[in-house]
Amino acid sequence: MQTRYMGVLLLLGALWGASFLFIKIGVAEMPPATLVAIRLAVGSAILLGVLYARGLRMPNKLRAWGDMFFVGIIGTVVPYMLITWGEQHITSGMASILNATMPLFTVLLTYVWTREERLNGLRLFGVLLGFVGVVVAVGVEHLSLTAADTQGQLAVLLASLCYAITGIYARRAFRGMPALIPATGQMLTGAIIIVPIALLGYGIPSPLPSPLALGAVLALAVFGTAIAYILLYWLLERIGAARNSMVTYLLPPFALLYGALFLRESITIETVLGLGLVIVGILLANGLIKLQSASQRRAALAEATAACQGEV
Repeated sequence: MQTRYMGVLLLLGALWGASFLFIKIGVAEMPPATLVAIRLAVGSAILLGVLYARGLRMPNKLRAWGDMFFVGIIGTVVPYMLITWGEQHITSGMASILNATMPLFTVLLTYVWTREERLNGLRLFGVLLGFVGVVVAVGVEHLSLTAADTQGQLAVLLASLCYAITGIYARRAFRGMPALIPATGQMLTGAIIIVPIALLGYGIPSPLPSPLALGAVLALAVFGTAIAYILLYWLLERIGAARNSMVTYLLPPFALLYGALFLRESITIETVLGLGLVIVGILLANGLIKLQSASQRRAALAEATAACQGEV
């Protein structure tokens, strides 16, 4: 991978990692619905401007808008609300680790829903290992359905499931469409849905949130939403989806670092170990780590030996 693409990938991981920090700061002073409404309204306005500046146009077919409304609700409004609500009860770093389980849900759903990929023993082991990593990071002794932090953790896991569902759905629904169009569409439809809910349900916060909280939400909308999506699709066009998925592994370390530096969140050995298990589980579940059988290793060794003899 070229250095500039790796640099943009790191920047994307840094921006999305910071999103959990911005959410944590913002939701301390405003309701989750208000925060999500600001995020989607500002983010969709920026993406819409970029889309038209590139000479693209939103589709005029009712079916396409129906698909975008589905993704806007299940893949944007619902997970944004769940993560924001969850971060009222858990640390930003923990939210990022739980959010990283999305590829695990994707592997399971792809097998059950589309049957496009086989789920062999090693891949299934990877899925199980990833969720074991979640339990290790959270701490099994702290799990209780009546506890607020457990409910917050479950909310973020449910958000990851929503992302997985809409990721598979969007891959089929928007096939052949420039990626920036459905990205803008889901943000725009999400804003159309959540803004009236926030205004009617909560009104304008009084007293107004502090400049720090408002600045965090605006940074979330501009950098963690609009610019992050622009970078995501810029990379998709150049390095493909497989390499682009590396951002999944970069995001939690950045979020943990930001949480420790700016919010004084502790990073325990269990947290790091759990994150490591989640990442290894994702690699196994996606077939990026493969174990060779004894016969395959012998064949590879014989091939390497023959190649060396030929060079001599």
